Amino acid sequence: MAVEPLAYLDTGGAFPSIVFIHGMTFSKETWDPIVDRLKDRFRCLAVDLPGHGGSPGSGADPQTVVARIRATIVANAVVRPVVVGHSAGAIHATAYAAFHDTAGAVNVDQSARVLPFARFVQQLAPALRGPDFAKAFEPFATSIGVMRLAAPERGRALRTQHIDQKLVLDHWSSLLSETPSDLQAGIDRILDRVTVPYLWLAGGPVDVADRDHLLAHVAQARIETWSDEGHMAHLAEPDQFAARVTQFVIDAE
Repeated sequence: MAVEPLAYLDTGGAFPSIVFIHGMTFSKETWDPIVDRLKDRFRCLAVDLPGHGGSPGSGADPQTVVARIRATIVANAVVRPVVVGHSAGAIHATAYAAFHDTAGAVNVDQSARVLPFARFVQQLAPALRGPDFAKAFEPFATSIGVMRLAAPERGRALRTQHIDQKLVLDHWSSLLSETPSDLQAGIDRILDRVTVPYLWLAGGPVDVADRDHLLAHVAQARIETWSDEGHMAHLAEPDQFAARVTQFVIDAE
């Protein structure tokens, strides 16, 4: 059964190609400062996840999300891209690299050890589903770290973000309904399939357990704490981020 491609921005025309996948509550435009720095050298395809920006539909089924990313890539004749994902988008990028032909994957500040996070989210499930959603989501909004960005980037990033209860509950459907151990087992099965170069760029110190978990599952994983700017480090230090992605693409090819 055919799936609907996602909304996208296709910039630049040179090979190789980079596919950018934003985090939950953001949009393809969130990547603009990075794409602007890379489009003269690479073809850059930034997508909107389901329910975000210009992409309709649900993000509740991760397999369908990856299938729609694949449909978008195929429709645009993109061959063997490097996939770059931020936050929850990094999980989708990892899954794409596990099941489809890629040159490599870049994970921007997303631990693959999801079990502790799943437990925390499930503790807050009643509040997240209720009328106090905004208050319940506040710890997550704070941890995203948009407000840590300097002006004017902070304002630009905020304009690309849309925090909505229905959207969050949709994309967190599995996170809220499956047991944390089952969720982790599913992620681990995905990680075990990743055979291409894989770079985790962290925006701060990496927990030893998170580091060991990734290295135990992804043969070609490399972990770098390249910034102390937090979860939005790629936007806080776009020149450094673009330079590191450039080098990764060159090495992956």
